[in-house]
Amino acid sequence: MSKIEVYDVVIVGAGICGLITAFKLAHYKLDILVIDMNSEPGWGVSKGHAAIVHVIQLPFTSLKSKLAREGNRELLKICDYLKVRYKKTSTLLLAMNLLHLLALPLIYLYLRLNLKEEFKARIISRRTLRRIEPNISDRVLAAIEVDGYAVIDSFDLTYGLYEFLKINNVHFVFGEKVIRIDLHNDFLKISTEGGRELLSRYLVNAGGLYADEVLRLLGDSVEFELGKGVMIVFEKQVSNRLLSPLTLRPDPKTKGGAIMFTWDGKGLWGPNLRIVRDKNDLSIEESDVKTIISRFSKLIKVDPGIPVKAYSGIRPISSINDFIITYSTKSHRIVNILGTESPALTSSPAIARIILEKLKEAGLELIPREDIVERTIFHRFRDEPEWGKGRLICICNRVTEKSYRRLSPR
Repeated sequence: MSKIEVYDVVIVGAGICGLITAFKLAHYKLDILVIDMNSEPGWGVSKGHAAIVHVIQLPFTSLKSKLAREGNRELLKICDYLKVRYKKTSTLLLAMNLLHLLALPLIYLYLRLNLKEEFKARIISRRTLRRIEPNISDRVLAAIEVDGYAVIDSFDLTYGLYEFLKINNVHFVFGEKVIRIDLHNDFLKISTEGGRELLSRYLVNAGGLYADEVLRLLGDSVEFELGKGVMIVFEKQVSNRLLSPLTLRPDPKTKGGAIMFTWDGKGLWGPNLRIVRDKNDLSIEESDVKTIISRFSKLIKVDPGIPVKAYSGIRPISSINDFIITYSTKSHRIVNILGTESPALTSSPAIARIILEKLKEAGLELIPREDIVERTIFHRFRDEPEWGKGRLICICNRVTEKSYRRLSPR
């Protein structure tokens, strides 16, 4: 019989929402365990996004819009604390026709009203656009620029959180799926397919794409629509800002995508949105690539180059097109975060704040720790002069066989 492990809080899901929640809980005197069915952290929904810190999320009255603006303020502070790499930028909403141009002042006022002074918005003339972004198409008539965006190294954030949590005594179990949750008066018994048995006073369901399956273990239910988005990676970025075509009829299920870039200067276009039925369907169709290139190539007047990679991610879209952060109907000892589509990365610190508030309301005592250990970043071979020499095994990140062999013992 396996030994029963006892914790104050068990978090199901080691994606960004689960890790940020653990990060906040780790600042208190608690025994915490994070469990994930994948073999490493951030290998679910969190590995297939664009790594953008957002500002605009419509409608502004939605929970995910409010939490995105709150999370935007805190996420970069967490990146600074963990020494995670990122670049601040802005986004340009491009007016491509006369109707867009006429609507621009009203859209600007609408953005100013909702973003207030925290995130600056301004109308950019055609002449100024040519100066600040010379690669923009001559078809663009004007734009609205919105400050407050950033592109981050999302893998560095994932592993920065993981390393911080490990050195601060948060426990992890990978490669084991939760298959049973039994409720008792003062605790929950959690069983995994690997035969592990866990006792916990509280449970956070941050299962991402599989949060609905965790919910069903408790007799609750939720329906997700599965939205697949494809991203195309180019060798070089074509702009210093995010470029998005202005739309007067936004789709409630997507922000529409943009011409973007990564923290280290590669071009990133997309995503599109296709509804799929299979959570494992990460396939990329030729039509996906053609749709993205057709939609965004008209925004610029230069050749973006040959795509070096395309990847996809699947998002759980809730029935209300919004985040759902709620107690289980069976027990307030269980808190669920459901529908973690974009902008869940940006919103994650605010989502974690609500989760902690709900745990506290349910009786979890939060006593601050005074012995927090800060993360020490590992040596980055990319900074070495010899980094780029040798046989490439990953063209996107210019990883050489030599650097991989040096890094693999980590």
